[in-house]
Amino acid sequence: MVVPFRVLEERRVDEEVPELDVETLEAVRTYNAGHYLEAHELFELIWMRQGGARKIFYQGLVHLAMGFHYLVAGDYDRASAKLQRAAELLEDFAVDFLGFDVWTLRGSVALCRHRLAELGASGITRFDRTLIPRLTLLPHATQEAR
Repeated sequence: MVVPFRVLEERRVDEEVPELDVETLEAVRTYNAGHYLEAHELFELIWMRQGGARKIFYQGLVHLAMGFHYLVAGDYDRASAKLQRAAELLEDFAVDFLGFDVWTLRGSVALCRHRLAELGASGITRFDRTLIPRLTLLPHATQEAR
C-alpha cells in the first residue's frame, strides 16, 4: 500500500488529546461488543452535540457502525454505501484524532470494503467477520472523564 507523505507526517501522538467522555467510552464498548446498531444510536447522540471537525469525525463513526450493522444483516448495498461514506468522512483526520487509532481504523475499513466488493451481494454471508475492526483508543485517551 502506498501511503501519501502527508499521512506519514501525521503519524504522531498529539499530547493535547482530550480525555474522552463517559458517553463516548460507552459507545466504543458497545461497538466493540458487536452491537453495531446500538453503537450507531449512541454515536449519533454524541454527533448531534458536536461542531466542526468533531462533528464530521463522529458522523464517520455513525456511518461506520451502521455499515457493519448492514453487513452483518446481509444488506450488501447499504453496507457498501455506509462503509464508503465512513471511509470518506474519516479520511483526512490525524491518525490519533480524539485519541482514536484512526490510522489502523482507516486501513481496516479499506480492507473490509475491498473484501466486501470481492464477495459481492451474493457472497456477503461469506464475509469473515473477524475482519471488522475494533475501535481502539490510544492510552492517553482512555482515562475516565473527570
